[in-house]
Amino acid sequence: AEEKSRQIYQSWKDDLGGKIGGSDYVDAELHASYQNCYIDKSKEASIDIHILLSPSCEKCQVEIQTEKYEPVNANDGGEPTPKKRKGVSFAEVSDDTPQKETQTPAIISNSGSPYLQKPIGKVLSTYNRKIKGGSSDDEEEAKFIITLADGHDPSVKKYHSAIQPLARWYIETADDVDLSDDSRGSWKVMYLFRNHNTSSLDEEQLSLAGYMTLLHVNSPFRKPKPGIIVRVCQALVLPPYHRAGHGSTMLQSVHDYADTNESPSSGMDIVEINVEDPAPAFVALRDTVDFRRFVQRSCTDCAYLGTDVTNKEFFLPVPDDKLKEIANDLKITKRQCQVVHEIYKLCEVEKWKRRPNETGVVEVDTNYRLMIKKSLRSLREEELGACEGGKDEQKALLGKWFDETMVHYRRVLKSKLHIS
Repeated sequence: AEEKSRQIYQSWKDDLGGKIGGSDYVDAELHASYQNCYIDKSKEASIDIHILLSPSCEKCQVEIQTEKYEPVNANDGGEPTPKKRKGVSFAEVSDDTPQKETQTPAIISNSGSPYLQKPIGKVLSTYNRKIKGGSSDDEEEAKFIITLADGHDPSVKKYHSAIQPLARWYIETADDVDLSDDSRGSWKVMYLFRNHNTSSLDEEQLSLAGYMTLLHVNSPFRKPKPGIIVRVCQALVLPPYHRAGHGSTMLQSVHDYADTNESPSSGMDIVEINVEDPAPAFVALRDTVDFRRFVQRSCTDCAYLGTDVTNKEFFLPVPDDKLKEIANDLKITKRQCQVVHEIYKLCEVEKWKRRPNETGVVEVDTNYRLMIKKSLRSLREEELGACEGGKDEQKALLGKWFDETMVHYRRVLKSKLHIS
C-alpha cells in the first residue's frame, strides 16, 4: 500500500497518470482508500486529516475530511451553500469493504476503556514527575511506571507490533522489530507507562509514554570478560512527555537492570551497554547519564588524573588499563569512557576558572584544546586523510569538530551540573 501510494503521488506530481480534478481524473489509478479524497483545484477547498489514537496505543482510526465551498447562488438569497464533509475511516477496512461517509468525527472505541488495565512486562520501578497540564501551562503531578518485557512472550509481541509504527513519526530511520527473531540476539523491551488513575483504588489506567528496544547479544570472546552486550536499538518518548527527564530515567534503568545481573537464560552476565546509531539528541542524553554515573561512582578515585589543571600532566591521556577498568565497571565502551573523562576535565577547568584571581587561563584553555584535538584526530583519522586540501583543510576541519565538541560537552555539563 505504501509503494502504491508513492506511485500515485509521483503520477500526480508529474501529471502523467491523469489530471487532478475534471474529466481527465482517472479513478482506476486509485486504491480504494483514496476514492473521493482528492481536491479539485478549480474550486476553493481544504482538507483535514484526523488521526485518533487511544491512550493505550492499541486502537487507531484515521479520518479524512474535505470541506468544499460552493459559489454563492443568487437564487438562494445570497447565502453560501453549507459545507460538505466526507469522512473516510481506515479502521478495520478491507479492500472490498464499502467506504462509509460520516458527518461526525470517528469514535475510537464504542465500549470498554481505552487504557491498559495492567502493565506490559515486569515492573522495574515507579516514580512521580510533573508534566504540563492538558488545558493550561500549569504543571501537574503524574505517576509513571517502567517495565521490562520479554520479546518471546506472545502478548508482548502482539502489543509491540501494534505500537511500534508510532516510531516512524519520530525516528527517521525507524524499522519494525520482530521480537521473536533470534538471528541477531534476544529481544527485550523497556516500556514507560503513565498511570492516569489518581484515586486510591488499585485499578490502573495506563497509557504508553515511551519505550526502548534492547537487543541482547552473546559475546563469549569479549575481553577482558565475556558476557552479554545489551544494545539500545530504538528509544522513543512521546511528545507530551518531552523535556521531563524520562529518557535519562529509562537509560539509567537499563544500567540498573544490567547491574542486577538479571541475565537471560544463557547464564552469562551483562557486561556492556551500547547504542546502535544514536541520534544527536540521544548522544547528549547518553553522555549526561554516563557522566553522572561516573561522578557518583562509589569507587571513583580521580587521583590518577590529578587536581591541578595548570599542570600539563592533567591533560595527558588516561592510562589504557585505567580506562578499561572504569569502562568495565560502568559497563560502557572504552571510547565512551574516554568521552566521560574529557567532560570531567572540562568540568574541573570550568570550576578552576570561577576561582578569584586565577592566572594562566589562556594556557589552560590551550592545553585542553590540544587534548581534544588529539583525541579527535585519532578517532577520525580516515576522514582527515581524505581531505584534498592538505594540512590547511585538515586544520579547518579539526577546528570545526572541536567547536562542535565544546558546544556538546558544555550542554552536558549544564544539564548535569548547571554550569553556564
